[in-house]
Amino acid sequence: MRIGIQGGTFNPIHCGHLRSAEEVRETLGLDQVRFIPSAQPPHKAGEEMAPARDRLEMVRLAVEGHPGFVCDPLEAERGGPSYTVDTLEALAEGPCRGHETVFIIGADAFREVHTWSRPSRFLRMTHLAVTLRGEQRAEEVLRAVEREMRPLDPDLSFEFIGDNQAKVYDSRHVIHFVRISNLDISATQIRRLIRSGRSVRYLLPREVELFIIRRQLYGGILDAR
Repeated sequence: MRIGIQGGTFNPIHCGHLRSAEEVRETLGLDQVRFIPSAQPPHKAGEEMAPARDRLEMVRLAVEGHPGFVCDPLEAERGGPSYTVDTLEALAEGPCRGHETVFIIGADAFREVHTWSRPSRFLRMTHLAVTLRGEQRAEEVLRAVEREMRPLDPDLSFEFIGDNQAKVYDSRHVIHFVRISNLDISATQIRRLIRSGRSVRYLLPREVELFIIRRQLYGGILDAR
């Protein structure tokens, strides 16, 4: 199988996450996309964060009923800081063993990959699907990553093998650039609306909205009607 890996805080998961995963799944012919909410994201210290168990449940509710989407509790159950390299290694020995993996990442996050734990290792251990929105361009994004990575790994370079594909020079893995719908939805926006008591209807699945109301997450009072 070809399995997409969609990590993130999902704080909360919303329609932007789901739609981008669906478009990548369809474009690249993925058999499955595994959504993996982080336990303790190293890059989000200080952010208002719902407990990992609640974010995991919101993901489960959001993907329920989609035959190609799976909620994976790997990071939430493992606990502690969630590093992508560790997660990919665990997946390779577990549910993704023997299968091809494609890690789904937004262009902005990809440009920050040099700040991740063991970024050189990450770039050589899985295929990537880098999602582009609006005016973002594949070559500009890739060259920015190359510049930032050069001090860390002078031997790292990329080469384009098509209009929307590139590869790490000494790796068999392919970087797919996938242009997706530009849905202007963010978890930060949703949390802000909740705090102010405003509706978040149609920004996230209704089941997730009702769960937030039941659990009184994000410091707001929403109307369940």
